[in-house]
Amino acid sequence: MKRLMLALLVTAIAFSGTIFAGGKVKGEAPVAIIMKVIKDVNIKKGNGEWTPAKIGAYLSSTDEIKTGDKSLALVKFTDNSILRVRENSTLKLFADKTKGTLAKNTYIDQGKVGFHVTKQQNEEFKFTTPTMVASIRGTSGLFEVFSDSTLLILGEGIVDILARKGAGGSGTIHAGQHMMVDNQGNIVLYTNTDKEKGELGNSEKTNIKRLVIKTNEGDLIIEYLGQ
Repeated sequence: MKRLMLALLVTAIAFSGTIFAGGKVKGEAPVAIIMKVIKDVNIKKGNGEWTPAKIGAYLSSTDEIKTGDKSLALVKFTDNSILRVRENSTLKLFADKTKGTLAKNTYIDQGKVGFHVTKQQNEEFKFTTPTMVASIRGTSGLFEVFSDSTLLILGEGIVDILARKGAGGSGTIHAGQHMMVDNQGNIVLYTNTDKEKGELGNSEKTNIKRLVIKTNEGDLIIEYLGQ
């Protein structure tokens, strides 16, 4: 089992090196790769069907990711930015290459997504939810998308926010702050407390726990995301 997992990890790293160094992959040009999968993670490529995600799978514009209970997907972009797609989350990737630059937009439909975006020079990296658009140059934090609002907790950097509903107000959030944007376009800014700091810390955890069930047919091993 350990040898198999090690082989999969080595394959993923080698594959990501090929992509990010300019290697060619058949079909749509990849913008990201799945580096880690815990428990129930599925992807949908373009207009295809949902299929189980695998380490080393590349992601192109319009591809989607969906996670189940106690599950996680670790996604790495070609600019080395990282997304940690937490449990019960759904998102879709968009990318547009123009004049040698890549504009990236991740649409989060629901759930929690931790992020570390590398410093963007002449490129664009945005996150969009049902209630906000966040423009990022290089920072880290956590999005949590609810049915009627979006929470953004920022650990580092600065992010510009535009509300998508109501009057379409705007604002800026700095490191150590969190912001809520609701369906009416209201933008409320707060200072992070221990609660938000704890949320940020938990969002960075990607450890696997294993449950071993003894059966007559042998050991049944269930892997899931640790808290």
